[in-house]
Amino acid sequence: MKKMKKLGALILSLCMVLTVSAGCGGDTSSGEADGEETYTFQVGHVVTTDHSYHLGLQKFAELLSEKSDGRITLEIFPSGQLGNESDLTEGVVMGTVDMALINSGNLASFTDVYSLFDLPYLFRDEEHARSVITGEIGQECLDALEPLGIKGLANWEAGFFCIWNNQRPIETPEDVQGLRIRANNNPIHIAAYQALGVAPVTMGWSEVYSAIQNGTVDGVSVAITSMYTANIQEVAPYISTSSEFYVTAPLIMNAGRFNSLPEDIQNIILEAAAEATEYQIQTNGDQVNEFLQNLEDEGYEITHPDQEAFRDACWDSVYDQFAEQIGADRIAAVQNDY
Repeated sequence: MKKMKKLGALILSLCMVLTVSAGCGGDTSSGEADGEETYTFQVGHVVTTDHSYHLGLQKFAELLSEKSDGRITLEIFPSGQLGNESDLTEGVVMGTVDMALINSGNLASFTDVYSLFDLPYLFRDEEHARSVITGEIGQECLDALEPLGIKGLANWEAGFFCIWNNQRPIETPEDVQGLRIRANNNPIHIAAYQALGVAPVTMGWSEVYSAIQNGTVDGVSVAITSMYTANIQEVAPYISTSSEFYVTAPLIMNAGRFNSLPEDIQNIILEAAAEATEYQIQTNGDQVNEFLQNLEDEGYEITHPDQEAFRDACWDSVYDQFAEQIGADRIAAVQNDY
């Protein structure tokens, strides 16, 4: 019901936006060059320009230009210039943002389809996770966004979420008990942390560094690439590879905008997104290895907790709460068919 109310509110907002747009007149996102129509799209994300998200979007932009003979231009807005991930998601739904690259957990307010990927310790390793998000299940999730007004172009990789904190090294589930950890505003993530004895605190990504610095929270759990490029290690020097969640990053586009395009342009966008996916996932994996090595070289303490012990501490509780919502058959398919 809450999701339907939120969607209804967005639809009403969209109607207002369209009314204003009609009054203003003109479409600045397309034009003509040498007799052929040209297209300009804007895409937003919330991390820095040295993150695999941004590098992947640069590759996407190159591929779009190359495959369209220069007819398609992609303008990239990093570091939350177009808003936080909730803003970006709502902007894509409303049509005020063409494209966005977001953490899949931010779709929880709109649909349950990506909740499958929010379960703790669902995947055996990166290879397992990547085979799912780029396979049939991943495509089903992208397709299921269409009724929301979102065209799912591809599932990119945020990676495994790991806890970094300023209180103590993390080796066992007991070590995280009582920690105040910034978490995504996602009911499954919150339930998993509570099962582990963590006190989850939700806030925007841009607030995290200062929140750790001033003692509002003890640490944070997101992907290693996001934490390292934001220098979180400066305020949360106890580094762990706890890997409680593997999070995908859907590359999404306003469905109305996509569907209004000529078929050849649609095909170019989908082909370029697929090729850029391979690049982004490889780049992300390379960055994780590079950043962990950098941290070790810089003298930070890195622990590698027993993930099976963490899974045992939270899986049953979270599964019992959310299996019906997600679909026990979907969970079993991920665990057994890949």
